[in-house]
Amino acid sequence: MNRRVLLAAPRGCCAGVDRAIATVEKALELYGPPVYVRHEIVHNTHIINTLKDKGAIFVEETHEVPEGSIVIFSAHGVAPTVREQAAARGLRAIDATCPLVTKVHKEAARFAEQDYDILLIGHEGHEEVIGTSGEAPDHIQLVDGPHDVASVQVRAPDKVVWLSQTTLSVDETMRTVTALKDRYPNLQSPPSDDICYATQNRQMAVK
Repeated sequence: MNRRVLLAAPRGCCAGVDRAIATVEKALELYGPPVYVRHEIVHNTHIINTLKDKGAIFVEETHEVPEGSIVIFSAHGVAPTVREQAAARGLRAIDATCPLVTKVHKEAARFAEQDYDILLIGHEGHEEVIGTSGEAPDHIQLVDGPHDVASVQVRAPDKVVWLSQTTLSVDETMRTVTALKDRYPNLQSPPSDDICYATQNRQMAVK
């Protein structure tokens, strides 16, 4: 059977992931292997294996990194407790968190300081969601799609805001937001888009 492959444009890694990959490569160049990376820097087996061949060691948790070693935080970001754990172990931490993820972290911290209930739209267990939730665990509750909306509970319907994981489908996220606004008409939106522009562009290219 003849098959045709269509290449979408744009495609490939976003700037944040490119930056994180370059960070690992530069650390290996400067310090030599091994360099430890907390979580896979990108969901791409070929790239991960290439970095492993150069001397990168990927770990799931900070305690797996030998004391005094170099650890790189992936583009997905980490919770403040992870930074504290790294410091306690004397690790030399290099932060490769995507700047847009950092923006969402700062939004979460700011809204928590103002005592908002924060509804974080994202996928349970995803590294980015874990990191963002760690910024304000007492104020954030996860909403993993429209089916989760019915179980949401907030303290004050007039003081609630939604944020999102940066790599979601725009269409699916807005369906969740619509369902949330049906329950909470005064739901506030983030000051600027949380979903990565590169993610949006690639979704539109596939469409």
